[in-house]
Amino acid sequence: MANYPDWVLKHKTKGTYINYQNGKYYLYAAHSERVPGTKKVRRVSDGYLGRITEKDGLIPPRDKVSGDVLVYEYGLTATILSLCATIHTGLRRDFKRNADFIMSAAVLTVIHGDYDQRLFEHSFLSVIYPDVSLAGQPTDKQLSALRRTVLMIRDTLSSHFEGALPLIMDTFPYVHKVKINQRFYTEKLSDTVKDMKDRYHIIWED
Repeated sequence: MANYPDWVLKHKTKGTYINYQNGKYYLYAAHSERVPGTKKVRRVSDGYLGRITEKDGLIPPRDKVSGDVLVYEYGLTATILSLCATIHTGLRRDFKRNADFIMSAAVLTVIHGDYDQRLFEHSFLSVIYPDVSLAGQPTDKQLSALRRTVLMIRDTLSSHFEGALPLIMDTFPYVHKVKINQRFYTEKLSDTVKDMKDRYHIIWED
């Protein structure tokens, strides 16, 4: 541990860490997660708790929200994109301009049974692929590719999760990304999601 002053360390409790930057001390909440597939443990930040000064102690952040708070489905979408990256790569090779459209529509179909612009806007897909619109009518070739992609995604999920797939499908869509003050936060994961994420070596990349 760094050699911080006592007036700083007294604010460091279990589940927090201190960041020293530009002569100032900042306190953050955190938890530890095992890196999938290894014995290594990494620290994951859970949010900013405030600045520490010798005079005023811990100064909490201003509880002010500017602009809209946006909530996106994230958990199952991020899981599918991670496990099906090669499928997406194949679409980009064959369709180039329309690959992200086909992949987005396929992911939503796997999760919801169908796709439309409203579902897209409530999914983190709309953040990853901001230039995609699902409002238009696909061509016959795109529709055929969409159907094949849905089947490939379902096969990949079934192969990876086997008997745990129903639990994954039930729980992961309830993991959200929340955008507050132009910053994204992942909501606290349930023990079930943490266990499944670790057991099946799932890595979420934004």
